[in-house]
Amino acid sequence: MRDVFILLVVFSTIPLIFLRPYVGILAWYWISIMNPHRLSWGFAYEFPVAMVIALATLAAWAVSKEAKKIEMNWVSGLLLMFVFWMSFANVFAMVPDLAFVKWTQTMKILLMTFATMALISTRERLHALIWIVVICLAFFGIKGGVFTILRGGAYHVWGPPRTFIADNNALAMALVMVLPLVRYLQLHTQSALVRAGLYGTMTLMAFSIIGSQSRGAFLGGITMLLFLLMKSRQRVLLGAVVLAFLLAGLVFVPQTWIDRMRTIETYEQDGSAMTRIEVWKFAIAVARDRPIVGGGFRVSYDDNIYLRYIPDAISGHGRNFHSIYFEILGELGYVGLVMYLLLLFAVWRSANQTVALSKNRPELQWAADLARMTQVSLIGFCVAGAFQNLALFDLYFVLLAITFISRRVVERQLATEGKPGHRVPTPSPQPTLPRSV
Repeated sequence: MRDVFILLVVFSTIPLIFLRPYVGILAWYWISIMNPHRLSWGFAYEFPVAMVIALATLAAWAVSKEAKKIEMNWVSGLLLMFVFWMSFANVFAMVPDLAFVKWTQTMKILLMTFATMALISTRERLHALIWIVVICLAFFGIKGGVFTILRGGAYHVWGPPRTFIADNNALAMALVMVLPLVRYLQLHTQSALVRAGLYGTMTLMAFSIIGSQSRGAFLGGITMLLFLLMKSRQRVLLGAVVLAFLLAGLVFVPQTWIDRMRTIETYEQDGSAMTRIEVWKFAIAVARDRPIVGGGFRVSYDDNIYLRYIPDAISGHGRNFHSIYFEILGELGYVGLVMYLLLLFAVWRSANQTVALSKNRPELQWAADLARMTQVSLIGFCVAGAFQNLALFDLYFVLLAITFISRRVVERQLATEGKPGHRVPTPSPQPTLPRSV
C-alpha cells in the first residue's frame, strides 16, 4: 500500500509540472533529499522516481515560456567550470567503471541545480523550495529526536538506506546544515502556531544530532552555533538559550556519548580516526602522482590501488575519503580542489553582497536574513564536511542555488526602482516581521 501511495503522489505531480515547471523542482528535491521511495518495501523501492520527475521537469521547462538562460556571475560561472573540469578529469579516471557511476549521479544533481537556478525565479518560489528542503529533513530530525529522547540517547540515529544520508554521520551533518533554514522560516512566519512548531522542530532536530553520536556533526554544530551568535543582533538572549540547551544535553546524554566525544581529544588512540588519517594520506599520495586530474571518482574504493599507496593499511582494503576536501583532492587533483574552494568562496561572497544590497531596506530584510542563514549552513557544511565523504552532496548545491536566487531576486527588485543601491521611499515593516536573526 505504501508503494502504491508513493507512486501515485509522484505521478500525480506530472500534470502540475507541465502547467508550472517549477513544481518539478520542488518534487525533485522532495525525492532527492527525503527519498520517500526508500521508506517502502516493495516495487517502489527501486523505481526510478527521481528520473521520472527530472525528465518531466526538463521537458516542461523546454516547452514553457520560462526563461531558458541562467545569468553568469561568479557563482554560476565557477559552477559551470567545475562541471567541465569534473568531466574532463574523469576521462583519466584510474577506476573508470566506478568513476562513471558517480559521474552520472553527480551530473544529474548538477543539471537539476542549474534548472533550479533558472526556474526558481521569485521570492514565493524560493520560499516554497526552502519549505520543501526543511520538511524533508525535519521528518528524519523529528523522528530521530523523539527516538533519542525515548531511548535516552543510547542508540544511533540513522537515515534511509541507500541514500546520501543513510549513515548516522551523514544524516547528522544534513541536520546541522538545515537547522539555520528552519531558523529563517521561523523568523519570517507570521503564524504564532507555525513559529512554535518550528521551535519544537529545531529542538528535536538538535536531539537527533546528539543521538547520531557523530563527532564531525558535533564539531560542525558547535562551530555553527558560535557563528550564529556572531551574526545575531540578540547575542545575549540567543547565547543564553544555546547554553541552556547544551547544559540540558549534557545532563540527558548517556556516558557512552560523552566518551565518544572525548575521543576527539585522543584521536591517535581511536581506530576509526586513524583509518581516516590513513585515507587522507592516500589522497595526498594520489594527488602527488596525478596533481592535475587526480585519481578520478571512487579511486579509493579500489583495493589494489589503495594498497599500492598504503601497503600497511589498517583496514586492509580501500575506503571512502571521510572528508570533502580530501575527496576532491584525491579524485579531481589540486586543480579540482582549487575550483571547489573558489566556488565555496564565491557563494559566501554572494551572500555578503545580498546582505549589503538589502541594507536599510525593510522590504528586503527577508533576503538579508536568508543570506546570513545560508552562511551559517555553509559553516556547518565546511566543518562537519571535513570528516564526511559528501563533497558533492545535493544539499550543498541547494544552498548554492538558494544564495544565487536570493541575490538575483534582490537585484531585480532594485533594478525596477532605479539604480541599485539608490534609496527610495519604502513602506514601514509589518509588526509581525522579525528584524534580526
